[in-house]
Amino acid sequence: MLTDTEHGVQGDHRFYDCLDQFWHPVARDDDVGDSPQLATLLDRRLVLARINGGLVAFDDRCVHRGASLSLGTVEGSCLRCAYHGWAYDSEGTVVEVPANPEVSEGLAVGLRRYPCVVRHGLIWVSLTDDPAFDIPDFPHLEDPEFRVISCDPYEWDCASVRRLENYVDFGHFAWVHDGYLGSRDHAEVGVHETWREDGSLRCTATVVEPPSGKMKKHLSDVGDLITARNEYWISMPHTVLLDRHFEGGARYVLFMSASPISANRTKSFWFIGRNYATDEEADKEFLDFEWEILAQDKPIVESLTPDVIPSRLGEEMYVKTADAITLGYRQWLSELAAEVKQ
Repeated sequence: MLTDTEHGVQGDHRFYDCLDQFWHPVARDDDVGDSPQLATLLDRRLVLARINGGLVAFDDRCVHRGASLSLGTVEGSCLRCAYHGWAYDSEGTVVEVPANPEVSEGLAVGLRRYPCVVRHGLIWVSLTDDPAFDIPDFPHLEDPEFRVISCDPYEWDCASVRRLENYVDFGHFAWVHDGYLGSRDHAEVGVHETWREDGSLRCTATVVEPPSGKMKKHLSDVGDLITARNEYWISMPHTVLLDRHFEGGARYVLFMSASPISANRTKSFWFIGRNYATDEEADKEFLDFEWEILAQDKPIVESLTPDVIPSRLGEEMYVKTADAITLGYRQWLSELAAEVKQ
């Protein structure tokens, strides 16, 4: 158990410990070329490599002397260690020991291979052979109506659960994003319904925002305020799809999946989509707006204590209306933590 001695609030690892039962993105597909690449998931170092045209994920540790295989090379149909040249095939089996060729076929050791697939342009890995849920859907990516941008991943010093909660925390918009996503003069959070549906926590909320920021200048005739209907799909454990419906049929989409590098460091993979202002020249304006929002969130989220969410829901205060989606998320995650570890 982790303890925050200064604030007297306890956090524990039960949420973190259950995350090895799910799919997680670890890299963008385009970032893995001909050479092996290191990725870290749940404190486990992995090597990603393309062997015989297929993508594989192994522990990043040669069984001989423990060297990082991500420092090695892909040669033909093998992954070769940089230290002593041991070679592994696509199943992780040792196929060559250069220093003692005669023992190559007799070794009953190899690398652990993890389930690894490409979806939405991302490489997803599961540390178990039977993940609790499927990889989240992102239908807008293939919808010709939308222009979708794959954005550069970013890392924050926070728990992945904290990153997800920040994304759907309606109460902070007026304060952290005053003038962007909300206004301190109108800080109330309206009633919004949450429910579970097909492995996702759903929520729909109507919001009123100031028409500031480059992203919103493309919405015509918005007046002094913008009204949007926000539809959320939170796919367990921490992927969120947000589909924003503006008046006149304009829609703006955000897809974000928080990948736990460790208990207190998270890498976020994300996309922006829209069905208006779809020319390539407008991409930078939408990106600049979102990077501004992230820059406002980052120091706040990294300051949260404890790093993991408290071990008992009662150790933090909740406001029934404003925190409805966060409370619903924590309750479901708590149930999953108990279920997958039985």
